[in-house]
Amino acid sequence: MPTAPTPSDYERALGADHRLRALADLVTALCQFVRPADTMCGACAWDALVKPLATPLIGWERGYRPKAAKDHTSTGKWRLVTGSELAAEWEVAERGRTPADTDTERWLRTEGAWDAYCGELIRRLHDADPAHGHGIQRYGKPKTTAA
Repeated sequence: MPTAPTPSDYERALGADHRLRALADLVTALCQFVRPADTMCGACAWDALVKPLATPLIGWERGYRPKAAKDHTSTGKWRLVTGSELAAEWEVAERGRTPADTDTERWLRTEGAWDAYCGELIRRLHDADPAHGHGIQRYGKPKTTAA
């Protein structure tokens, strides 16, 4: 069972990668902009904004190269993928993964690093949530919800 994250684990993540600090600063700004009459569901902000940005930077997904954008094809058909095809794609991705050659880089790829860093961001978003409903909106503006 993983140990509970410590504040020093969060600080370690911030010091390890400038992109993690920038994302934490974004969360801080987002939380500071919420007024009491606004709607900012902390879970919506996490799901729609913060989690997609954090996923390639910390935890199990760290170190993989971004995938090239594919050309849009509107065939509307689903493609069935076999287990061996998935395994082959994983092998290719693993060969292209940046090596974790320092203790800090190995740590950044762990569940503990994810929990320490993301847990703090989730706590901040939750604390800033004025509990006025689902989605994100300024008072009196059209509501935008997470997809």
